Amino acid sequence: MKLIDKLSFSEKRLLKYGSILVVVVLVWVLIYKPITGKIIHNQQKVQKLQAQYKQMKDSTKMLKKQFNKVNNFSRNPNKPFISWIDAQLAKNNLSQYVTRAEPKDNNTLIISFENIVFDELVAWLETLEKNYSISINEADISGIDRDNGLCNARLTLEENI
Repeated sequence: MKLIDKLSFSEKRLLKYGSILVVVVLVWVLIYKPITGKIIHNQQKVQKLQAQYKQMKDSTKMLKKQFNKVNNFSRNPNKPFISWIDAQLAKNNLSQYVTRAEPKDNNTLIISFENIVFDELVAWLETLEKNYSISINEADISGIDRDNGLCNARLTLEENI
């Protein structure tokens, strides 16, 4: 303490304010800055996790919709393929255009249509392919009335198992 007593008033004041400044800087560098940096880092982490959680919830909803869609479009395996196709034709009001339907085997069917509207035929085939995994292996389509969009068609449908 003898050293401090020998200092002048202005030197003592300088030493006092300097030590306060050093303490403030040390508190800022050693305590405040690391804590605030950690808080900011954790806030960013929480935001990322919340975004991931939202994305996961959206994905779950989408998967549930897709699962329900797949379940809505499954066909009864106990019903023969030809009977199921006949039911689909009746459901879509296309039975009246069928002139012949002959099974090739348990999973393949040859169907002949006359005077069917081309757009209706294609829409039905698209539904079969997208929703029920039924492929069109062969198609012979000939237009008979272009003004009304009528055609004759002979199709080979195969169920993909």
